[in-house]
Amino acid sequence: MKFFLLSILFALAYAGPIQERNDVVNYLIRYGYLEKAQLHNRQSVFHAIQKLQKMARIPETGIVDQATIEFTKKPRCGLPDFVNGQPRVNRDVAWDKTSLTYHIGEKTADLTEEQYADNMKLALDTWAKYVKLNFSRVLDVQDADIVSYFGSRDHGCGVSFDGPSGVLAHAYFPQNGDIHFDNDEVWNLTGERGFDFFSVALHELGHSIGLDHSDVPEAVMFPTYSVWTELSQDDIDRIQQLYPSAN
Repeated sequence: MKFFLLSILFALAYAGPIQERNDVVNYLIRYGYLEKAQLHNRQSVFHAIQKLQKMARIPETGIVDQATIEFTKKPRCGLPDFVNGQPRVNRDVAWDKTSLTYHIGEKTADLTEEQYADNMKLALDTWAKYVKLNFSRVLDVQDADIVSYFGSRDHGCGVSFDGPSGVLAHAYFPQNGDIHFDNDEVWNLTGERGFDFFSVALHELGHSIGLDHSDVPEAVMFPTYSVWTELSQDDIDRIQQLYPSAN
């Protein structure tokens, strides 16, 4: 399989290091651009690379170039951008209720309990400005619709983190909503020499209340990491379409 995978990439005419080419194909599979069963099909690989390049807003050559490699190295959310190369059947999915509870679980040593809780609330309030959703914190994890905690590597949900950088966090769609943050990252409230916790929480909570990834680079729901203080118009339009009673 490894030899075959490499033969496909050689055919795509990228002359860089073998490991980088492997990493790009692994990225395509991990984030839903390409099915493993399609590795034998050069055209499928070509189109998957084009799809990734379209997301990255770089020339859609279908060739693994340096710009493509650099995009795949960006820290990001762990949720796939596609499912087996296609958009989700139900791209966004709403909760079946408007009053939601959340639980603050295991924290990181980089933040105080107060910082963790305050920024989770601030991120929830940022979404709640645009939709009629009410959020209340509960102490009992069994009573929570959304449970958040920090964990490392294999942290108990069946999807492991990958250590520093790479995947920063992942979340689940309704009717679950749980969020896990990678405790191997350096977290802060400024984004300097580490990752801004509020920005990542704001993105992951977008998943928790039903939004899939956006292909708009300026959107909070774009899959790669940026520092945000507010939602983009794309985020607002999509969440209000999902919860139309909020308009």
